[in-house]
Amino acid sequence: NGLTVSNGNDKPLWPAPRPRRFPQYFLLGIGVVWLIVQLLPITRDYKVVAGQVSFGVGLTGMLIWLAAFRGPRRKQRRRVVAGVVAFALLIVLAVRFQTDGDGRLVGWRWRWTPLPDQTLALPEKADTARESEAGQGEPVDSETSAIATATYPAFLGGRPWAEVPNVRLATDWQANPPVELWRRPIGAGWSAFAVADGLAITQEQRDEQELVVAYRLDDGEVAWWHGDTARFDPFGPTQRMGGVGPRATPTIFQGRVYTHGATGIVNCLELASGELVWSVDTQAKFDAPNLMWGKSGSPLVLPESGLVIIGVGTDGGSDPLTGASLVALDRETGEVRWQGGGRVTAYATPTLGELAGRRQILQVNQQFLTAHDASTGEVLWEYPWRGNSSADASCSQPIPLPDDRVFLSKGYGVGSVLLDVSQIGSGAYAAEPIWQKRIMKTKFGNVVIRDGYIFGLDGILLQCVDLATGRSVWKERRQPSFGHGQLMLVGDHLLVLTEWGELVLATASSEGYEELASLRVFDEDQITWNNPALAGDYLLVRNAQQAACYRMPLVASPDGAGPLTENTDAAP
Repeated sequence: NGLTVSNGNDKPLWPAPRPRRFPQYFLLGIGVVWLIVQLLPITRDYKVVAGQVSFGVGLTGMLIWLAAFRGPRRKQRRRVVAGVVAFALLIVLAVRFQTDGDGRLVGWRWRWTPLPDQTLALPEKADTARESEAGQGEPVDSETSAIATATYPAFLGGRPWAEVPNVRLATDWQANPPVELWRRPIGAGWSAFAVADGLAITQEQRDEQELVVAYRLDDGEVAWWHGDTARFDPFGPTQRMGGVGPRATPTIFQGRVYTHGATGIVNCLELASGELVWSVDTQAKFDAPNLMWGKSGSPLVLPESGLVIIGVGTDGGSDPLTGASLVALDRETGEVRWQGGGRVTAYATPTLGELAGRRQILQVNQQFLTAHDASTGEVLWEYPWRGNSSADASCSQPIPLPDDRVFLSKGYGVGSVLLDVSQIGSGAYAAEPIWQKRIMKTKFGNVVIRDGYIFGLDGILLQCVDLATGRSVWKERRQPSFGHGQLMLVGDHLLVLTEWGELVLATASSEGYEELASLRVFDEDQITWNNPALAGDYLLVRNAQQAACYRMPLVASPDGAGPLTENTDAAP
């Protein structure tokens, strides 16, 4: 029966487990390990992984037990094991699993069943007769004027964080609820909307076409679309967590639309018509392999220098200062003006800031935050920042702040850091932490900052942190959960689009969490990771299956002249 400990009378003090009792002992051990892991102070995603590993180990152990102790004959044992293994492989090959931001299973479908985007036809363009009748001397009403001037021109509105400061939302959604103007089926992807000149523009996947689509803001009809034959659809259980389609949000500037597709295709299109001006396949041109979850950084436009900055991410090998980590393309022609750095990029968008008296572009890369000179692409300084783009990915934006500071946050148990950037010599710079703590562990989302306080999702909990000290002021758990949602600052309120498709309005106050209103905009079974966009009082929301536009209720101005809103072009 195995090893025993004798008491001198040839009787075991502790009998060894018998083979037939192995399942009970083994499963009990797995359960104890799982329980201990759940009690440890680690993030939810690691607990989910621990649960999946426990399941895998348990299944493997049961297979070993079946092979060793079940069945009267060895040949029968082998058949049992072979059958179980074949069944497991069949499940892996035949089933496509859908997970949430923590990696938990939330749905499945047979692999031969088309995905929602594969059943969508290419968009039909709206009738242009309405446009041709415009300008015939008819008066322009206030609503038409509001649509024409509504602006949200880039990812996060073109600001360091998602903020619409000159709009005041009404908070009683029972008496004055948001009004749904239109709703449309949409192709897959995590791109958000950019808004200008009455058009809401996003990227989406429909079967084998990666599209840039311009929807009319007032009715949701398609004004134009541009397509490239490209499909990002990663294979494998881990890769599948990211889903299908483009990730980056278009950038609108001076009548042009700049886009970055999930496979690295950069396009410049005419805003009015969608006509292609130029296109660059960065994977082919710079020998830049794709990331596990696709190219996600949105284009950054530098108006003064006429450049479009793209995070390409070509690895410089042993020399991190050479390569094409960050690339500047000519805004008019698409020609390469400079390239710099040799780090593999992560999933954030390049960010422009004025630090230590110099215009710098911040790029979150694998294992580092890197700062480039905005004029030449030269690497000025780097700060170690844990993260692998094929594992614990870095998605959150670096935020340049006054007084030469930079705020940076990340999930997977890493937390946040506030850096001080200084010049330490002729052309030499350094970044030193003011504080670094395991707080504000943003995984998919970004933070907003108001009155010296940071607001964001620490995992799935809404948190408020003192910017100066890194002290956690309050943290809120909500049911239904915020999940890995997205948020923006609208006046003195937080507008949160949860992972499960609910719109939540709360106060942006360090005094504590106060929820004012909520509205379900998408079904709970549709994962929502896309950022909302607010242009004037037009709120654009979408996920990988649907898009909708709401007219948000606004507070009247003090003089009674109308709602309190002012549209400003926040493009860089």
